[in-house]
Amino acid sequence: MRNSSPPLEVGIARWIEVMRRNLLLASIVALGVFGIAAVVIAKLPNVYRAETRILVNPQRISDKYVSSTVSMGPAERLNTLSQQILSTSRLEAITTELNLYPKERQALGRDRVIDLMRHHITIDLKQSSDGPSAFTISYTGGSAQEVATVTNRLAASFIDWNLRDREQEAQGTTLFLEKELATSKSELDALEERLRVYKVQHLGQLPNELDANLQTLSRLQVQLQANSDAQNRLDQQALLSRSGSYDASGEQGENPQAGLRSQLVARDVQAHRDLAELHSHYTAAHPDVISKEAEVASLDAQLTQTPASVSSRTRRSGSVASPADAQETSIHHSRDHLAAEQRQIESSINNYQSRVNGVPIREQEISQLLRDYDTAKEHYRSLLEKTYTAQMSMELERGQEGGSFTLLDPAQVPDAPIGPNRPVLYSMFLVASLVAGLLVIALRERLDSTVKSDGELHDILPHIPVLGLIPRISKTIVNRSPAQPTLRRAS
Repeated sequence: MRNSSPPLEVGIARWIEVMRRNLLLASIVALGVFGIAAVVIAKLPNVYRAETRILVNPQRISDKYVSSTVSMGPAERLNTLSQQILSTSRLEAITTELNLYPKERQALGRDRVIDLMRHHITIDLKQSSDGPSAFTISYTGGSAQEVATVTNRLAASFIDWNLRDREQEAQGTTLFLEKELATSKSELDALEERLRVYKVQHLGQLPNELDANLQTLSRLQVQLQANSDAQNRLDQQALLSRSGSYDASGEQGENPQAGLRSQLVARDVQAHRDLAELHSHYTAAHPDVISKEAEVASLDAQLTQTPASVSSRTRRSGSVASPADAQETSIHHSRDHLAAEQRQIESSINNYQSRVNGVPIREQEISQLLRDYDTAKEHYRSLLEKTYTAQMSMELERGQEGGSFTLLDPAQVPDAPIGPNRPVLYSMFLVASLVAGLLVIALRERLDSTVKSDGELHDILPHIPVLGLIPRISKTIVNRSPAQPTLRRAS
């Protein structure tokens, strides 16, 4: 009958028999493993987590009115703040103040404790279409009150450090611009002083005075022409006066030098007239003017060396001067005055002509000065505008009207721990304990070489028939039976 049974049914039946025989051992192993696991799970410390949410506020005043000097965006600022707040010094201060990780601080080093705390802190940034809108800060630990306190402390640090950093950045920008503004103001003042000194040194030669100089030069040339005409008229009067005096006295024949002097006077008058005409067209450095001045000087010297004849009226009247002599003396004085005035006018003409000639050079020099001054002035104006904007931005940050963080949901003391998940752990170790019991049974059967059924015997000795089966005899039945010695001998 056993040979007709399917192999699968035989295997199942054999395993059921094995389980029945080792049920007690499997139960002890499974209960032991599960009991130990249950004790360990029960003693695991609870893990709590507290979370807070912080809103990222944009600038409250429009950029059209006040532009913020804080150029860093919320995401970059949050990253920077995270590096600052999660720094070793900051976290060490929090752990010392709140007495966090007391056992770990004794067993581990400072750096290990700080790394452990960083591992327990989570910062999650919430993005929106316009950029970062909020972020959450969470902290996990073994005490419900502790995690809430640490989370709120971290949130307060983010808010305070954000305001401090924004204000410091705005203040730093303002101080930098004010320093640059002072430097630019000094440079502008120096250029203004250079420009003022240059205008004083070259007064009358500046480009904006060219028209006035030309008008003055034209007026002086007119005066010079009028002076020359006046001198010509005086020379003619002197010549006529001398000629008339000679004719009246009848001394021309007696003194031959009188005719020569008259010719010299006529030539001198004409030379002065020509010189005045040249001065009206050319400067004193012109060759024709120089040549004519030499001719005039020569004629004047000849007139000085040629003595005038003693008039008959002097001989006749002794020391009494004639009217002709008085007129000649008056003409001579007037001509000397006009000659002095001519020299003064010519000097003024030369001066103004020099000013006019120097205008192109002065124009180039003052253009360079004005260009530097205008550049410095524009730079100063730009810095002044930026400084005003930076000062307003600094006041904006001080009044907390710029981009700031607002605490939406303060961290609350958690009602229940987030870990460990004991039901899941119990289920896992229950399955593990059952598996351990089965493994123990399999191991025992593997190591046990005794035959416990006719099927096993048939598997070992398939060609030897089984003549009979002796049922299991327990020790209790053996102890109660009077035939115990006989059975032992029979066995």
